[in-house]
Amino acid sequence: MGEYNFEFYHGVDISFLPQQLDQGMRVYDRDGKETEIFALLKKYGVNAVRLRLWHTPENVKESGGYCNLKHTLQMAEKIRENGMSFLLDFHYSDFWADPANQKKPAAWEGLDRRDLEKAVYVYTRDTLRAFDDQGTLPDMVQIGNEIRSGLLFPEGELPDYQGMTALVNAGIQGARDAAGPDRMKVMLHLDQGGRYDWLKGWFQGAMEQGLLDFDLIGLSYYPFWHGTYMDLKNSMTRLLGDYGKPIFIVENAYAWRRSERGFIDEQQIRLSGLPASPEGQRRELEAVMHLIASLPDHMGKGLYYWEPLCVPEPGQGGWAENMGLLDEQGRVLEGILAFGRSREEMEREPEGFRELIGIQETEETLSAERQGENLLENGDFSEGMAGWRTETKEETAQAYLSPGWEEGKRQPRTLRIQAERNFRFTLSHSVKIPEDGRYSLFVELKGVDTTGVDVRLFVESGGKRWETVIHPAEHAWLVYEVRDAVCSGGEAVVGLQILAPPLYVTVRNFCFVKR
Repeated sequence: MGEYNFEFYHGVDISFLPQQLDQGMRVYDRDGKETEIFALLKKYGVNAVRLRLWHTPENVKESGGYCNLKHTLQMAEKIRENGMSFLLDFHYSDFWADPANQKKPAAWEGLDRRDLEKAVYVYTRDTLRAFDDQGTLPDMVQIGNEIRSGLLFPEGELPDYQGMTALVNAGIQGARDAAGPDRMKVMLHLDQGGRYDWLKGWFQGAMEQGLLDFDLIGLSYYPFWHGTYMDLKNSMTRLLGDYGKPIFIVENAYAWRRSERGFIDEQQIRLSGLPASPEGQRRELEAVMHLIASLPDHMGKGLYYWEPLCVPEPGQGGWAENMGLLDEQGRVLEGILAFGRSREEMEREPEGFRELIGIQETEETLSAERQGENLLENGDFSEGMAGWRTETKEETAQAYLSPGWEEGKRQPRTLRIQAERNFRFTLSHSVKIPEDGRYSLFVELKGVDTTGVDVRLFVESGGKRWETVIHPAEHAWLVYEVRDAVCSGGEAVVGLQILAPPLYVTVRNFCFVKR
């Protein structure tokens, strides 16, 4: 990576910056003094910037036309003027691309597979040449964004590894023909940073289909989505042993305050093991940087914070509400201090690290006082799937019931729901209501979470619906509930609804009680 080959990449993804500046954003240092944004980032140790590139965002009204080639070329000049490394993230879409959304650009609709591969190759090559022509060739380039479920659907959607790999290869070849590996490195970026088996399966499947050589592995890791901190350590260590490629965390973030309008909720805060506070945000960054910096032979190369420069606006909600590194006044928070540490400092365990890794995902079970008299017949699956209904249109979505025994011992029966591609799945059961009143539904559940996952526990009665959004934890059974549903008319329908990219959810012990 030539001139910009840093000991550790303290990076930020600030792709929204042109739009934010056009909207009048102002940024302040910790002492309250207004400052220029790049000056602020450099002061606290940021040395690398990641930018996403949408193909023709003008086709999508919500984009405002930002993150197009023109804006990204202008941003690349600012990055180089400030002596920072530049990572370019091809989304191969007119708008967001992530595990649940990999929509091809409108300009490529209707192309057959061969022409689509050619379009990816030419677009990648010519775009990178445009950056090179203005003297801002990226140091690193991502061939797709979070492509664990594939890219450019439907041609590149998994489990069609052949189709996906052909498209990834087209991007890699386009990048190589724009600049050799001595000038620009090629990165492959997947989500689920803490789940080795899923990542290994992706690389193995792609390599069996002739995946071209690449230089770097990029992972997304959010502790409220992608496993525990120790899962991340295990995943990175094993991937390094398997492929010998340097590893980056190219997306990471954490909440600096609690907010009902914010992007993560109480369940996710509990999974992460840290308070939603400025200190909690800093500690999360220190923990993840420590795990990266501690990889053998300095093969853990860096971390990029996803969209730190966002100021909460009244009534706006969403990511800006509590996930950036700026408060309501635009003043930088203490999380920025994590970016100024040397590799030697990051290799040392941060304060409270042992306690942090010990409290993630604590097991829960349904207690007797929670249960009461269970009105749901076969809520424990002891009679198999009797009374339960399943609904899905995706062929790869399946539900597997455990045998109910292990090594001769009776075990609670569980139902595992999973799919190999984006899917919708509904599990439901009718319940007789003895009398009108308030009822609650409980379930023990564990599973996988990530971008685009929507899991809901629900109760329907009298034309109304009550539901609870669930964020699954992988290593521990947790209890979720819909409380105080007002049921009438002698019947209710209860169950679970899943809309998600490839993942699994396991459930047991549904319980429906009168309050």
